[in-house]
Amino acid sequence: MDGLERIRMQDLIEKVNEQCDNSYEGCVQLLSRLIACRSLSGQEAECAEVLVSFFNNRNIPCFVDARGSVLAASFPRHASGEPPADMAAQGGGWLRAELEKARERGFKILAFNAHIDVVGADNPEEWRDDPFKAVRKFGRIFGRGTCDMKGALAAMAMAVSLSRELDRNFDRNCVLLGCFCTEEEVAEGLAFKELLEEFAVRPDMVLLGEPSKMQIARGQRGKLEVLVETAGVCAHTSVPEAGSNAAYKLARALLAIENFDAEERFKHGLEPEHILQRTTMVASSIESWPKSKSFVPNRARTHVTARLALGENLQSVGRRLIADENWPDANITPIIYKGVSYKGKESEWKAEHPAWETSTDHPFFHQLSQTYKELFDAEPVNKIWPFSTDGVYSAGMAGIPTLGIGPGHEEVAHKNDEWVAEEELKNALRLYTLLGFYKPEQ
Repeated sequence: MDGLERIRMQDLIEKVNEQCDNSYEGCVQLLSRLIACRSLSGQEAECAEVLVSFFNNRNIPCFVDARGSVLAASFPRHASGEPPADMAAQGGGWLRAELEKARERGFKILAFNAHIDVVGADNPEEWRDDPFKAVRKFGRIFGRGTCDMKGALAAMAMAVSLSRELDRNFDRNCVLLGCFCTEEEVAEGLAFKELLEEFAVRPDMVLLGEPSKMQIARGQRGKLEVLVETAGVCAHTSVPEAGSNAAYKLARALLAIENFDAEERFKHGLEPEHILQRTTMVASSIESWPKSKSFVPNRARTHVTARLALGENLQSVGRRLIADENWPDANITPIIYKGVSYKGKESEWKAEHPAWETSTDHPFFHQLSQTYKELFDAEPVNKIWPFSTDGVYSAGMAGIPTLGIGPGHEEVAHKNDEWVAEEELKNALRLYTLLGFYKPEQ
């Protein structure tokens, strides 16, 4: 970067910091409104309305798809025409046409991704404060979803807005899309896939805002959820030899599952750098039928969750289970999400998602890490997430370069008294805002 470019970059960073400082309280207010929405999966209507109102008030084109996810589009200065008056009826066609024009002019498309649903808070008496009210204290903001992931959601939405203001004095590098999706907590990737497909959008890059301690997450293990079921023959417990105990068969399956997990742990170890090589497998929710204590059960079942290594899938792990000497005659059936969105759209989404990884050599990783260094004068840490995200679609299925960075500590997600640090929230706002202006060649 020569002297003139360095001065220009310093001017840009100063302006980003100024804009973000001036807009931070507005970001917190938006977060507070989002937290007040009890947006459980399939119940996100109020949260979507808050976002639509936010973007409409800032004259940012905004769309809601058939499932209920929200898409906001911020084009660089002079890179798009006037949006149609009837956005609901004509907006989809307008968006597709404008994105095509932007591509022809050399602009990349960067999609921010955040989910608008949260897990429940069914035990409010165990929280220090109301789970659905933002509480600021100790340099943190408390409330359900602050960490996972309405903090990033608010910061991304505000960054989309601020990019329009910065366009007046600086040349932006890309079109920003805010993709704010429903039902991620129960069906990772489903709503993101449908949102992009409905508007025929294929971003050049996807940035996930899941909590990462503001470290760069460049991949994740996959996820597989199945039911393992065994069958037997009922009998009275006084003559068990007259029946065939399905629970005993399931016990042998459980031993095979335990062996699988132990073998993976022994082979790959627990070091974070090996996380994409190791599949974990856990059995839970063990049941048998009939429920009466006087019956030999003729049916038994357990729910199994596997976090998949790169290249693993249902077929590959299933073969290994069946090859175990303990394995009984048992069926392995993938879990199918069949929920209904708040707009009434039904779904059928198999809980089998691939692992994915974006290399540190990839240009998008270079762009994000260099933006981080310019902004914070520090080298970013990079890592692999152990949990699942909407990246299972963008990276794992669609092959779109995907990275993640977000405010919040992963271990705080889904817990009572969930929180996000205000410093991380402000830094996320700064990074998201600057990223669209940082040119990789610099």
